[in-house]
Amino acid sequence: MIKPDLVAPGNKLVSSRSLDNAIESRNPSLNVADPTASTLNSQMYLSGTSMSAPVASGAAALLLQVNKKLTPSMVKMLLEYTAQPIAGADMFEQGSGQINIDGAVRLARTLRTDLDFSNATRDASMVPLTWVSPATTSTIAGSSFPWARLVLANSGVITGQNLVTKYQMVYRNDKTFSSGVANCNGVFGLNTSTIYTSGLSYSSNATVSNGGPEGSGSLIMSFGVLIGDGVLIGDGVLIGDGVLIGDGVLIGDGVLIGDGVLIGDGVLIGDGVLIADSVIALSDDVIANGDDTPFMDPSLDE
Repeated sequence: MIKPDLVAPGNKLVSSRSLDNAIESRNPSLNVADPTASTLNSQMYLSGTSMSAPVASGAAALLLQVNKKLTPSMVKMLLEYTAQPIAGADMFEQGSGQINIDGAVRLARTLRTDLDFSNATRDASMVPLTWVSPATTSTIAGSSFPWARLVLANSGVITGQNLVTKYQMVYRNDKTFSSGVANCNGVFGLNTSTIYTSGLSYSSNATVSNGGPEGSGSLIMSFGVLIGDGVLIGDGVLIGDGVLIGDGVLIGDGVLIGDGVLIGDGVLIGDGVLIADSVIALSDDVIANGDDTPFMDPSLDE
């Protein structure tokens, strides 16, 4: 599952300081020096989700101010679709990207205000007949960047302009984006018969962003498919210390292991054979210490 859905600024943000603030009292360096401020309008620095959460909720409030018909899932879609991809960060660090209020508000303003989004029909147009797609970039403080132009559905990435222009059933209050992800014999895709519309693409790849749209960047993992006998494949890679390539066959830490024999971090485990940190099991009931002195272990069942 890809989480978070998106991120918001939360490092050294300046906000109002309450009277007798205990955090600022113990950390005077957090106080914002302003000789014109009184005790009633003083400010301080603070970091953490306590600061990023108000940014996200404030963005959602602005979108609902622009269009009161938006559903929670549509607010989520708008924030993810217009997010700023952070180059060098992967999807497990940033989700769709950093919240971009400029883009989200501009896009929300282009949607219809006469359509009940909580009960619309699939494939209904969410934009007016004269709709002109806004520029899918934002420029803030002289710096321009593309929108992410995607939404996350737990273990996948959905892209396509129809996320904005066509009504998807996942925008209803009783649905989530993963509600329309179909699983057929371990292969994932979109349910385009009753939930999603055509014109969308689904990818199960997680990437390290290169700052471009639609999840572009270098692949870090593809969500695996369980095909039987405990063999997990996802581009042949089992995320962890090794690569699972067959029944009982593991390559880990550069060590090749044979059938039923596991070698990892210097530990060899096989049919009745155990090597771990110079401790060797010669059979099911005989153990040789590192000094090769054998002894019986009564705890082992013959």
